[in-house]
Amino acid sequence: MYCIVLISFWLLISQQCYGQVLWPAAESRSNTFNSTYGSLDEEQARSLMRSANLSEAQQQAVLVAINFERSNWAGSSTQLDAFYQDVPSTATVEAGTPIKIENYTNTTLYTIPPGVALSRMLFTTETINGTVIPASAIVLWPWLPRRFANISGLPVVGWGHGLSGWSGECGPSHIRNIWYAYGAPFTLALQGYVVVAPDYAGLGVDHDAEGNFIPHQAFAGPAAGNDLIYSVQAAQNAWSSLSKEFIIMGHSQGGGAAWAAAEKLAKKPVEGYLGTVSGSPLTSFPATVNLVLDQPVPLGAGLARLSTGISSIFPSFQWSDWLSDEGIRLTQVLQWLQGCQSVALELIQSPNLVREGWNATWYLSAFEDLTRVGRKEFAGPMLVLEGTADAMIPAVLTSAAANETCSTWPKSQLQYTLLEGVTHVSVLYAGQQIWLNWIADRFSGIDAPTECVQEMVSPALEKQAYQAEVGYTLQYAFYPYEVA
Repeated sequence: MYCIVLISFWLLISQQCYGQVLWPAAESRSNTFNSTYGSLDEEQARSLMRSANLSEAQQQAVLVAINFERSNWAGSSTQLDAFYQDVPSTATVEAGTPIKIENYTNTTLYTIPPGVALSRMLFTTETINGTVIPASAIVLWPWLPRRFANISGLPVVGWGHGLSGWSGECGPSHIRNIWYAYGAPFTLALQGYVVVAPDYAGLGVDHDAEGNFIPHQAFAGPAAGNDLIYSVQAAQNAWSSLSKEFIIMGHSQGGGAAWAAAEKLAKKPVEGYLGTVSGSPLTSFPATVNLVLDQPVPLGAGLARLSTGISSIFPSFQWSDWLSDEGIRLTQVLQWLQGCQSVALELIQSPNLVREGWNATWYLSAFEDLTRVGRKEFAGPMLVLEGTADAMIPAVLTSAAANETCSTWPKSQLQYTLLEGVTHVSVLYAGQQIWLNWIADRFSGIDAPTECVQEMVSPALEKQAYQAEVGYTLQYAFYPYEVA
């Protein structure tokens, strides 16, 4: 532990003890698959997949997905990066405390926009059970921060990402485009906001100072909501130039996390909180199971994802409570490979992953009681965005959560905006003007409506004329003609 005072080119760092500040780049960037990173042994991986009865074609597809994910790492494996590995003790530290700061992160390892700087941070947060643990985050710094007459300091938005995976390798701070790119975090930074973007606990940093494994509590909105609140507080403590005022925003899993954070802030207010933006929020995993995951393949994939972390909430839970022998084998392969979303899409797509009678157990209803958002008082105002063509989290689920909340709390300052013909991730792009204006209004001190508001927004042209999905991946440019 070192006591450090640094002066950056844009701000004065608070004089506090955080740990080592600047780590050397883990690796130089590469335009090929990062297949030498980590501890993957291809023959061992194939042997494990063969034991799980994957065909040669399936094995090859999984290996390609692994290499694709590794080619999008920012540097090397988190298991080789001292920033994630050397974790200071959190035994006597309260949640919301920065414990390690890397002020100048090597931006050439990322595909972030020009005019944006990047820092990494370790901070303390709480699990859904209330245990204080370490987590990782990144901070995006705009070249020209926005200024608002009624606040002092640089305006802060806490960003909550959608589902990226289950292992340490799946933290957005470890991914070149930080997972969402221009969907929100890059756009916010280019609009002049300081973006504090946590990896949810268990992603990025996956162990504490004593070496205890930290599982990611997937789909547990209140847990990720804690990460959002405490990462913002930690950043404000680490960098004195940040405003005390802040907005929380998230999408999908992060949309549910942002909503859950607003509910927590109603019970435990934090000075400076101005409101929440919740995009395509996951409000209820069981409701999503009933409506979206009611076919064998998506049901098995969903339960396998949830199973990787639910035992940290309910210690008596066993994978065999939900998963078949095949489901257990494939989930074990997913964990051993440290696979994220791309690997999961190739690996856990069998129709035979679910154990018969899985829904007779009490775990799903107990998980619902702990994690469902909506119908509760929240600290407003809150903007909820949803697309009518969202197949991942259908509008009927978000509408139900919004309607139930407004029925119970009619003066709760909830603005529910439906975007006609818009899909899941695309709601951030189609609705960009809506949420950017809403955020600017909150920082400008403009009052939101004092009661629930619902609206439908339609496109200028026929809805089928528009690009429906994000159809690209940001990659490095290695030659002048690629950026001409």
